[in-house]
Amino acid sequence: MNILENKAAYRLSGRTTWQDGALYLGYSASFLEFAFKGTKAEAELITDRLDWEENTRAWVAVFVNGAEIPALRFPLTKEKERFVLYESVEAKEVTLRIMKYSEAAFGAVGISCLDVEGELLPPPAAKDKKIEVIGDSITCGYGIEGVVDVDTFTTAQENPWNAYGCRVARALDADFSMISWSGNGIISHYVEESVNEPRNDEALMPELYYYEDYSADFRRGKARTDYIKRDFTTYQPQLIIINLGTNDGSYTRNIPARDRAFVNGYVKFLRQVREVNPDANILCTVGVMATAAKDLVGEAVARVNDFGDSKVFFKEAFLQNGDVDGIGADWHPTESTQKKLAEYLVEFIKEKNLI
Repeated sequence: MNILENKAAYRLSGRTTWQDGALYLGYSASFLEFAFKGTKAEAELITDRLDWEENTRAWVAVFVNGAEIPALRFPLTKEKERFVLYESVEAKEVTLRIMKYSEAAFGAVGISCLDVEGELLPPPAAKDKKIEVIGDSITCGYGIEGVVDVDTFTTAQENPWNAYGCRVARALDADFSMISWSGNGIISHYVEESVNEPRNDEALMPELYYYEDYSADFRRGKARTDYIKRDFTTYQPQLIIINLGTNDGSYTRNIPARDRAFVNGYVKFLRQVREVNPDANILCTVGVMATAAKDLVGEAVARVNDFGDSKVFFKEAFLQNGDVDGIGADWHPTESTQKKLAEYLVEFIKEKNLI
């Protein structure tokens, strides 16, 4: 029994798309969840970008019965392959969650078939609280399982579930939707110190935000006019966390004209987010890896507050402490730092009653 044909049999989290008859999990930590009483569940998973380097493979995790640690975690190494997700001698009531661990920029995760041997049960109910997290590599869990000066980037060491966004959601008992992309920003992607102009401004977050999954449409060679637009009415979070500016700081470098461009761009993005989320509280943060943009983000938030939007807040994040918590791959935060960041933000969220 292929339950993909019965959309009432499962629930989805995050931005997902149907492409060529398959369901694609778009951004980090997006998932499909279902329940059944039976002996076996299998999925046919598909991917792309197999001609890229091995460190960009798509990774999937499977959680059983709400466990904190996945029962399975594996890469997709073939264009199409069947996987046994769960198997038992006796029929049991089971809840399974198939989550995308790697980020949208690399290999895709598509589900073309999902078979169960047994009786379908109602999927887990949606939670009363909903959050959205908008960010970059920190939100993706980039390098969280690596070690600085030992490891370099690989999707095998990405773990959004243990990054701050998913941790905040768990602490608040909230559903979540992530839109994150490594190196991304408001007016510029990350650039090396040797790069001055032009900046890398392709597919920045203000553009990505409008689409269900920009990467899925881009990789299929679609024209921008054919990209799948996000229907924001399908998921209205009470709280939105924006963690952007770290990569912009690699470009702005305290150059006045660039600083002004960043502040103006951030204000414009906040208005964009507000337009489609009229009732949400918006919490802006930046830090952990670098503090170059902190004053600029604070200024942008102050400006929208002055314009009359009192539901936008700024909380500067602390800088990671390698002596205490270690440093992950490519100077990214470790799981210990991510955990501390989540606790830090949750404390502020509860103090301000943001959700």
